[in-house]
Amino acid sequence: MKDYNDHIKKSHIRAVEKLNADLEAWRKETGEEAPTLYEDANTSFTLANITVENGWLKFDYDGHPDSVFMVEQDEDDGMYYEVEGIDSIPDYIKFWRSCLRRAKRYWSMDPDKLDRIQDGEEEDIEEEEE
Repeated sequence: MKDYNDHIKKSHIRAVEKLNADLEAWRKETGEEAPTLYEDANTSFTLANITVENGWLKFDYDGHPDSVFMVEQDEDDGMYYEVEGIDSIPDYIKFWRSCLRRAKRYWSMDPDKLDRIQDGEEEDIEEEEE
């Protein structure tokens, strides 16, 4: 069986490992098994773990496992390459890192201020719907 991880950049695998280490530190700091990384008036989700397994990027959010195949075969030369573009590993890591930064920022906020932010988001959504 082909090991598709051979076609994933080592720097991308290291980025996944680094994000997991940062998530683990955040879990310890918050005392939650899978801490909420983003929460607003309509959305909340947690991220438990990300792995790169035989070409798949696997992760678990809100208790729902998901995976995305990260290696594709070029039609012209038949070689296997890491997926690039909008669904690439760096894009996923960038997204979850931004969520982690936001979670840390919200975690340090005064609860009343956070409530006002969330109330403002609810009001914005209600105005859009009208």
